Amino acid sequence: MNVRYASGKSLTRRAMLKYGLYGSLAASLSPCLWLSGCRKLGGRRGPNVILITLDTTRADHLSCYGYHRQTSPNIDRLTEGSVVYTRAIAPSSWTLPSHASLFTGKFTSSHGARYDPEGPLLLSDEIWGPKEWQIYRARGLAQNELTLAGMLKERGYATGAVVGGPWLKKGFGLNKGFDYYDDASISDIRGRIAKQITGSALDWVGKLQKKKFFLFLNYFDPHTPYEPPEDFTKAFLPKGMTLSEMGASLKRKKALYDAEILYMDHYIGHLIDNLKSNDLYNNTLLIVTADHGELLGEHGKSFHGTDLYQEELHVPLLIKYPGTEVAPNRTDEPVQLNDVFAIILERLGIDKPPDTQGCVPPHIEHPLLAEVYPLPAVSTDGSFRAIIEEKFKFVWSSKGNHLLFHLGADPGESINLAANLPEKAADLLSKMNRYLARLPEPGPASPAQQLDKSTKMALKSLGYLN
Repeated sequence: MNVRYASGKSLTRRAMLKYGLYGSLAASLSPCLWLSGCRKLGGRRGPNVILITLDTTRADHLSCYGYHRQTSPNIDRLTEGSVVYTRAIAPSSWTLPSHASLFTGKFTSSHGARYDPEGPLLLSDEIWGPKEWQIYRARGLAQNELTLAGMLKERGYATGAVVGGPWLKKGFGLNKGFDYYDDASISDIRGRIAKQITGSALDWVGKLQKKKFFLFLNYFDPHTPYEPPEDFTKAFLPKGMTLSEMGASLKRKKALYDAEILYMDHYIGHLIDNLKSNDLYNNTLLIVTADHGELLGEHGKSFHGTDLYQEELHVPLLIKYPGTEVAPNRTDEPVQLNDVFAIILERLGIDKPPDTQGCVPPHIEHPLLAEVYPLPAVSTDGSFRAIIEEKFKFVWSSKGNHLLFHLGADPGESINLAANLPEKAADLLSKMNRYLARLPEPGPASPAQQLDKSTKMALKSLGYLN
């Protein structure tokens, strides 16, 4: 089966730290046609692998994806030697399930890392709100899941991670398979900043003594609250206007969001420059993507994690292969984060686990799917599941408020066609339900853990807890 389916105040510690401041033939071929030969290329000891997530980063706010502001000069330069996917979709609209999909090659319904009132991870010991909210729980990654880090560790890779956001702390299970997992200094204020992520990553790589490695980095800066350094903000302010003069406007929010991306990009540039100067860049498989996007006033909403609009699901994905194995290219082949798992394993010559849902483009054998199951404390709108097929997108709602959009004619998802095209809506719903019903269920959830105080406070400050 080969089906191709189409989201005067005092400075905080975080703010103070920030201020401290191709051949024509190859190019004409689908990048994936080259992958069948990749197992024989790129050096006897195998390439290093670096996987980077840009937390909360919309594809359409990167200049390399056509954004009118110059937000990502270093990532832009990286795309010049990379395969750039223009139709990459996140499998959820918040951090934990999307990263779990990235690490396991599975959808949320199969890996189980999600909000769950019956889950073993207590999130609500200190919720700010009604007493009944104190029952809310979540599941971490299932105990028996094979992870990308674990599989590479078994094959001789040094495995390390440096993370910036609270949902990536060890207690949620995403550290499985890593020899080194740096989640330190994620405070109860704003998480960690890009300067710290790059610095810690380079320290770890510098100690490896030429051993091949897998490095995962999570840059957290574009997540709320937006507090970029002034020097990075200036580029996005209207001419002659200061930040304070903009008040609490949507333009102000977008300016700060874009400045956070630029700040993050700056330190990704430092990372790339260091890899090049230490002769590591050429033999490294480097992947840059995002776990989800962000609503910035669209649909009358802000933030993420309660809906499945394209602003939350359409993410960047670029892959820089070792040496000149794959010619730089832009492709509109549909792909999801769980496919990244399969792409990496394919390049390294490792067979993927049989229950993996991720595939190597263009041979995508799953529909484009996304799921989110918000807790009632976070949203009263219910849960959502979405399927994208060609230009149509159907969104199932647990409250019965189903949506059908034609993304080609209505990319802003403003016209619900469910009532006008009931047969199309029913067809997509049936396809989604049939596929989800075939997925293996999650294994046993990780044992209950008491979240440390700093994690709880960090989650509260980010709006996940009340």
